[in-house]
Amino acid sequence: MSSIRKHAFRAVVDALKARGKTVAVVESTCGGLIQSSIQAVEGSSSVYYGGSVAYNTKRCKPILLNDEKLHASLTGANAADAASYKASKLDWTAKTASAYLDAMGTDYAVAEGGAAGPTFRPEGLETGFAAVAVAARGADGAVEIVRS
Repeated sequence: MSSIRKHAFRAVVDALKARGKTVAVVESTCGGLIQSSIQAVEGSSSVYYGGSVAYNTKRCKPILLNDEKLHASLTGANAADAASYKASKLDWTAKTASAYLDAMGTDYAVAEGGAAGPTFRPEGLETGFAAVAVAARGADGAVEIVRS
């Protein structure tokens, strides 16, 4: 792992530890790199509860909590143009972060999705991109998207 990435994930783990908070992560396009980067930080098990990698979108329903709507919002993202496709990924990451926050019982949940390979390219999407959403549990226990 590069020293920049290692430093960044060390800062995340240290901040969670200092606040007594926990996190779960769901990835698609990154294929587990976010989770492995967190796990590479010594002591991360005190703040990192786990997560999943929904890389093969057609076969990942069990990984997505067997949630039919969550899976459909991922597999139905075949928009014809780049703007619609990106909007669908922003929507999916927000829904997924919220669902995993509830399912894992963590203080935060991160969801990542996007496009990185040559197998699907909506018109106007010339390079890959990633959408990331972070869900948090508020003081009243309600789930909210704090970053998207």
